[in-house]
Amino acid sequence: MASKRKRKLEKKASRQVDPKMQARRDSFNDILWRFGPPFVAIIILLSVIFVVFIYEPGNPKPEPWKLEEASTGEIYSSDDYYKDNQLVLVEFFHSECGHCNNQAPILRDVYNNYMSESSENYTSSFHMFSIGGYKLSTNTDSKNDISSFKFKHTLEWPHLYDSSGELMREYDFNSYPAMALIKNNEIVYYDTGTKTYEQLTLEIEKHL
Repeated sequence: MASKRKRKLEKKASRQVDPKMQARRDSFNDILWRFGPPFVAIIILLSVIFVVFIYEPGNPKPEPWKLEEASTGEIYSSDDYYKDNQLVLVEFFHSECGHCNNQAPILRDVYNNYMSESSENYTSSFHMFSIGGYKLSTNTDSKNDISSFKFKHTLEWPHLYDSSGELMREYDFNSYPAMALIKNNEIVYYDTGTKTYEQLTLEIEKHL
């Protein structure tokens, strides 16, 4: 019985905090309460200053590509266009998409305005690409589908075939038509759905 009581007393004694250790704990808690809130306030203030006056969020970066032109077989690379102050209009489309077919004549007018050398608004710093090879319902565009679409609408800019079928998704698009403007390797504009000539030229003029 005495042995059992002894063990209880020893266990209780082991739980008691050493006075020196308790003093250290009290001192640390005192310092924490004294300096902790001001330190947190300084960190918050510095964070606000950084976000408001220093941090400049950049535009998203476009995924690079190297694709074949569906009609000519010529290989085009984004590395040749996404830099040096060039402005590039990229369209993702499907040949059987009704909105894409409605968009084609409007894009042709945009091409004629900025890329036809006979136009008074011609500029060598603007380029256009339409990219296909994607799925609509159960139908995935082939290289021939893209070439036929280009021929049907008498379009002159490169229509590229994405054999992987992944590039459109990498640009965070999931509906047709989808368009992006890229300048200095940054996406400066992107949207989906049919756009009027006025809407497109407004965005183009902003970034030329």
